[in-house]
Amino acid sequence: MSSWDSYPSDYRSKEVQAAIQAVRAGECVSFVGLSGSGKSNLLGYLAGRQLMGDCRMVLVDCNRLAEFTTSGLFRLVRQALGEEITPPDEASRLGEPAALEQAVERQLRTTSALCLLFDRFDALGAQADRLIFGNLRAMRDAHKYILTYITATRRPTDPHSELAELFYANTFWLGALSESDACWNIARFASRRGLEWDEPVTARILALSRGYPSLLRAACEAYASGVSLEAASLADHPAVQRRLEEFWSDHPTDEELRLCGLTDHPLLNLGRSTAEVDLSQLTAKEHLLWQYLLAHPGQVCDKDDLIRAVWPEDRIFERGVRDDSLAQLVRRLREKVELDPSAPKRIQTVAGRGYRFID
Repeated sequence: MSSWDSYPSDYRSKEVQAAIQAVRAGECVSFVGLSGSGKSNLLGYLAGRQLMGDCRMVLVDCNRLAEFTTSGLFRLVRQALGEEITPPDEASRLGEPAALEQAVERQLRTTSALCLLFDRFDALGAQADRLIFGNLRAMRDAHKYILTYITATRRPTDPHSELAELFYANTFWLGALSESDACWNIARFASRRGLEWDEPVTARILALSRGYPSLLRAACEAYASGVSLEAASLADHPAVQRRLEEFWSDHPTDEELRLCGLTDHPLLNLGRSTAEVDLSQLTAKEHLLWQYLLAHPGQVCDKDDLIRAVWPEDRIFERGVRDDSLAQLVRRLREKVELDPSAPKRIQTVAGRGYRFID
């Protein structure tokens, strides 16, 4: 019995059913998810549960690449297929692409279809060159409809690559777990720690993490250590901070956040760095104000200095009018950079003087 057998039979049911339907039709699938979206768990579950009796699903974990080369990837695939690789072997005589194709052909003699699941397929980075993509595409074309691929990446496949066309019809963005999957994960975490969490606690963890896998786990770790279930308190815990740092280090765009259902996520926005503000959404005056504040972190910025920075062209500006214009501009900027504009934490008012920016 593998660890995957303990997972619910309907785990990630929407994504699993979409993958099964596509593979049964002989099509390839691309799962795209930002950091912490649970891509590895999904592919591990598909391979571990073998939900398609007429098609063998083989996991190829690119995190295990010994070398980030074409040969390294093809050897890894052959190992995943159960091939014994001890030099000199077929690759020495035939070359890695031909050796891999022969390994695939041997597999197809014992099963009606084969699906290769590439986890962290983008781990190859720039090394995922035309040779890799071209050979994988050629192998797929040689065994059309009985050889398929499922890839898990943080970004969609390069639309100009040899493989892109294979995924056009079946590219799915991963976001939060379903409520039932999230609750199962919370209960499983508590059980491993010998804890008993009631429904209100589970509901609160679910609300704060919104079921996003890495943040759900981090919220559980923080609460188990005694942290209160408030967004600001959780965001100060090391487990949550590490997940937030890893998430934002990939610099996801607003569109990617939307596709993953993460817009306005309570924990993600608390951990969002200043570099993640979408400058394209700022007006010219908002941009000038934002840049001035960024240049003076932690300092009290006097109203007069801010006004001169934002309205340098105005020589005459009545005091009451210009203060009001600045206040309105600050209000609009807060709506774009604050988690809760009504209770600003980044652009703070300093009564009688101006504003202070806290990164």
